[in-house]
Amino acid sequence: MNKLTHCLAGLLLFVGALAHTVMASDLKLVHSGNWQPYSGEDLPEQGLAIDLVTTALKRAGYNPLVRVDSLEQILEGSKTGIYDVFATPWYTMDRDQYLYFSQPYLESHICFIKRKDSPFEYAGFDDLEGMTIGVIQDYAYDEDFNQSPAIEKVRASSLLENLQKLIGKEIDLTLDDERVLRYQINRFMPGNRENLEILDKPLVVRGVNIGVSRKNPDHKKIVADFNNAIAAMKQDGTYDSILKKHE
Repeated sequence: MNKLTHCLAGLLLFVGALAHTVMASDLKLVHSGNWQPYSGEDLPEQGLAIDLVTTALKRAGYNPLVRVDSLEQILEGSKTGIYDVFATPWYTMDRDQYLYFSQPYLESHICFIKRKDSPFEYAGFDDLEGMTIGVIQDYAYDEDFNQSPAIEKVRASSLLENLQKLIGKEIDLTLDDERVLRYQINRFMPGNRENLEILDKPLVVRGVNIGVSRKNPDHKKIVADFNNAIAAMKQDGTYDSILKKHE
């Protein structure tokens, strides 16, 4: 009986050790919650980007604990290590000092939108001279665009405000991510869908990445695991399935 007890104890210790090795590592993952359809608390799986990121991290053996915070607090928390993973940052040289970036898992096409009755065509930066363009305060569209004195920019607090100005002929153009434009129009202005046209040529194409806090000692491994998981998802069809789910 004593021998049996020892065997059972040994078996329990082995099972406990095995469970510990396969237990997913918790990661504090954060997003702003207001970049629909990429991220939003009221969206299925909290949005396209969050669905892709959490699926990839889970497949890589992590347990993402999703939080929502303001951009200011996200960046500060990434610097101090309060947050492990920022789910949707664009790359900048400043952010690279405290975030370790993945390869892009999505592309963000920043496109112009006009009234359909406007003859304007966008082929290059010079075409914007003399146009009145609605922009959002402090939005990092493109450095040359933001700094150009030849473009008349009218600032607003939101894309929806700019779209309303566009319909009202107060501005000639506005711009944003193509998915964001379609989402906002379909949700808030479906009656004007036929009166607006998103131009094919983007101002700029930006990668959407995850950024892992450099305070996390495993930041390089987390990013490598994430990159590998996204590649595998593209191979087995999971990636395209998630894209379709959020169309």
